Amino acid sequence: MSFKKTALRGLAIAVAGSLALTACGSDGGSGDGGNVTLKFTWWGGDERASRYEQAIDLFEEQNPGIKVQTSFAAFPDYWTQRSTDATSGELPDVFQMDASRLLEYAGSGLLLGFDDYAGNQLDTSQIDAELLSSGEANGELVAIPTGTNTLTLMYNPDLIEELGLEIPDWDYTWDEYFAFISEVTAAGADHSPRVYGADDPTMVWWLFMQHLVQQGIEPFSETGELNFTEDDMREFIDSAASLRAPDDQFFPAERTEQLDPLGGFTNGEAVMEFHWDNFIHNYSHDLGSDNVQLMPVPSGADGQKHMFFKPTMQLSMGANTKHPEEAALLVDFLINSPEAGAIIGTDLGVPASAERLDALEIEPGSLDERVIEYQQQARDEGYMTATVPFQPEGFGAVETEYVEVLAAEFGFYRIDTDAFVQRWFSEAGNHLIR
Repeated sequence: MSFKKTALRGLAIAVAGSLALTACGSDGGSGDGGNVTLKFTWWGGDERASRYEQAIDLFEEQNPGIKVQTSFAAFPDYWTQRSTDATSGELPDVFQMDASRLLEYAGSGLLLGFDDYAGNQLDTSQIDAELLSSGEANGELVAIPTGTNTLTLMYNPDLIEELGLEIPDWDYTWDEYFAFISEVTAAGADHSPRVYGADDPTMVWWLFMQHLVQQGIEPFSETGELNFTEDDMREFIDSAASLRAPDDQFFPAERTEQLDPLGGFTNGEAVMEFHWDNFIHNYSHDLGSDNVQLMPVPSGADGQKHMFFKPTMQLSMGANTKHPEEAALLVDFLINSPEAGAIIGTDLGVPASAERLDALEIEPGSLDERVIEYQQQARDEGYMTATVPFQPEGFGAVETEYVEVLAAEFGFYRIDTDAFVQRWFSEAGNHLIR
């Protein structure tokens, strides 16, 4: 079925209502004349790059006085480069921002506010006020949300059927999820190449955040204090202990290293992987199949999922830009333009702009339809009852420590749970503002 435009707008408003608030002179010519070059960069894979490049081509056609130089990188490398840019005072004119880094960059004066350009070069009236406020820091609008997303379990139904298995129902629990991983790994032992159920989900930072929310814990206070303990993290990691050595039922870290930049799921060697729902586009592209399906996270101990929507990503302007008016025009185009929306679809989340959402033509059976229907069904089933955890300054650094440093060592059995937890808490003390 295809969603009607009124249903899409209703979804955007309802999604925005579940989001928690995030604390908050040009010397270039206008786009009507002169030659202005903007630098624009983002994180993502080849599929997102293709969509962005097509949209930028259209922007340049409509704004002949503006040229846009583009670049992109994988998420970890992206932030390493932005840190270098910030040190040298050469941040891109426009770049993708993540809520986990917003307070860090805004607090250091690295972002140019949009307030002087809203209502002129940039139309923010099409974005729900609460969703828009997720881009505020210190009372100033410094990031514009592209859309909304939520956590999902992506799965490969073709591979599951090939193994003679069936995916659990949506009301599955964490225990049932772990049991299904074991079932898949056993069934895939003689498959060529060997097939596993999934990666270790306890090494996914945002699943730890989801776990805490399911326990009734708001992970961080607005001053950066931890509302969870070492025992909370240890309990989450050890919940999957039975699937590790000596049985090794999770997708092997050694094989993950061999496949990089692909993973077990996108190489067809694992049947499931948790991620944000908008990543279905990149996953489908890498897997070479449109038959990637979505289901919610497992239920918590109380039988409820306590899921939340979050701003997918945001667009910000570097404080060093010499062309803020043109930069704001580019942001407006990427956020509001129906033509850009037709190209980008839901790759940046379910569109934040009501105008762009209303104009989005949803092809029956498309990945865009799948994302929108997934979010709608999750709402209808009563799963979306929580707000996105507050992300204090330093959140991005402690997330990186969890997934890029400690998880890698843990996957190779170089550290145990106790060492993982102790090192993370030590690093958190260095990064979080208290």
